[in-house]
Amino acid sequence: MQPTTVIAYTSVRADFAKGEVRFFNGTSSTPTANPSITWSVPEMAKRSGRWHLGFWLTHSSSGTPTLEGAVQYPGTGGITLSPATAGGDIFASSMGNVSLRLGYLRAESLQLSQLAKRPSTLEDIAQIGTWAKTATLDVPEMPIRVIPAVSGSAWDVITQLAKATLSTAGFDADGRFRWRSRSRWSTVPTKADVTVTAHRELASLTVTEEIDACRNSCTVKWANWSRVKVNKSTLKQAWNVFRIEPLSSYSLAWTIADDELDTPPPPTVVRVETEGIRFASDDTDQAGAVHGQVEVSTDRRDGKLVLTMYNRSRTAVWLRGNSGGPSVSLVTPSIDSGQAPADCWSTFYNTPSQAAYGVQEYTHDPSGWIQDAGSADALAASLRDAGAFPTPLLSNVEILPDPRIELGDVVRVQDSTGAQLDTLAWVVGIRTSGDSGGAIKQILTLRGTTYNGVPVDAGLVPDPPVDPAVK
Repeated sequence: MQPTTVIAYTSVRADFAKGEVRFFNGTSSTPTANPSITWSVPEMAKRSGRWHLGFWLTHSSSGTPTLEGAVQYPGTGGITLSPATAGGDIFASSMGNVSLRLGYLRAESLQLSQLAKRPSTLEDIAQIGTWAKTATLDVPEMPIRVIPAVSGSAWDVITQLAKATLSTAGFDADGRFRWRSRSRWSTVPTKADVTVTAHRELASLTVTEEIDACRNSCTVKWANWSRVKVNKSTLKQAWNVFRIEPLSSYSLAWTIADDELDTPPPPTVVRVETEGIRFASDDTDQAGAVHGQVEVSTDRRDGKLVLTMYNRSRTAVWLRGNSGGPSVSLVTPSIDSGQAPADCWSTFYNTPSQAAYGVQEYTHDPSGWIQDAGSADALAASLRDAGAFPTPLLSNVEILPDPRIELGDVVRVQDSTGAQLDTLAWVVGIRTSGDSGGAIKQILTLRGTTYNGVPVDAGLVPDPPVDPAVK
């Protein structure tokens, strides 16, 4: 007789309002319904800034879970949370998934590691000095329910997402990745990131205000997934029996169609039914199921769904079903036949601009990345605000080379003798070149931060009406 599968929930809740951390453990999917213990951290209710919370979870040979932790304050200082237990024992088990829930807070990162030993100091826990921050990201603004079908490299995906959300993504001169959302364009800047100087007197300067730059009726297409149904009837199964040696891996692969969505790794179970994978201690029906020794991952490669199993333990295990059942079963979800996200549109327009320039339409297709009305409205409003009135474009502005300048910066251009110029502008183009003599030339393309007003047609007199009697 096979034992039944029991799902246990181990949770940690950090409450900054109360200044406490609670550890829950039990079989209820509602954390607060499980037994718990509480640590008091008064500073959490007093300080604001970047916090680091780290926890070390272990299980004894009998399955008793023990949690200890560390809370590091913004700036300097911190507190350790002494080891404690809560709830009943968790026998032979494996981690199925990790969830992070936030309320009125922002998380910079979440890290899950399986280490050989517990870090001994607060510095080790936070990995201070062992890595450098290499990315700066704006606050996320556009939620998604389903990642659209994309192909290519990770950078291709980042580029597509940036275009869809009117964001910019790139690496600065220090090698740090920066993601800046559409909000950077929403307010007129009052100060410059860098002040630049013309290479010589700007005796001539090309400034244009093209009607093509005017967009006063802006529409954003978005995909409505609210009524889409998922088909979970497609299974990928295997009856393989294979011995996985210590610290070794084994892979299985199935053909996967383009319309089948990504599949998460199967949970390790006692008996494989619809979803799951089973490992045993020996190649017999009587051998017990093995939990917590094999890491399982899934990914797509060249039209295949690849399942990889890595035995992290020092003893061999068997990939094996029981009583002739499958050893692996995965659900590969897809959109139900006849179902698809509905195409919707959000439109914003500017009446004064239409009175001056006529209706200038623009439709933005974000390729499925925008999936709710609020995000579509925000994008359409941003496009309208940015393009309702054509802003001046300054081309071929040669400056003294300055490596600090990045795309999207606000620069102050000063020329006191030639064009008598002193203005703020966005950097929308950078062209840097050098010659054999070592001279460096840097030319900027700039976009004005404000428009010059609507045309007034001063001094123009309308033609007199034509007399119909004139031949």
